[in-house]
Amino acid sequence: MKPKNTILLLLCVLVLQLFAQFAVAQTPPSPEKQEAIAKLEKLSSELQLTPQQKKQMMPIMMEEAKKMKAVKADASLGPLQKAMQLKQVGTDMDTKVQPILNPQQYQKFQQIRTQEREEMIQKMRSGQSM
Repeated sequence: MKPKNTILLLLCVLVLQLFAQFAVAQTPPSPEKQEAIAKLEKLSSELQLTPQQKKQMMPIMMEEAKKMKAVKADASLGPLQKAMQLKQVGTDMDTKVQPILNPQQYQKFQQIRTQEREEMIQKMRSGQSM
């Protein structure tokens, strides 16, 4: 192959690669990711998280959102089973979050989680879908 053709081919490959990266960057986040981001922003504001803490918590929040969605979508589970599994997902998250937060932040975090759980129980009692 001639050097001129090789350079042209390389340039084309680079341009295609840039377009591919741009297209991936423009893909809207999944509903789970949107939910996790919104929840993290709310927590960040209430707990006054540092940038490092936010960075550490994001994968935990994503994992929790995916697990919560899976439990809620599982039609084979009854309401009590769903509630128990959702509580377990939350407990697992709490365990992962505790080392990231300082004691005051964790105490506030626990208050927020307690309130969220009470709201979920109210929804279940009123027959709303989770």
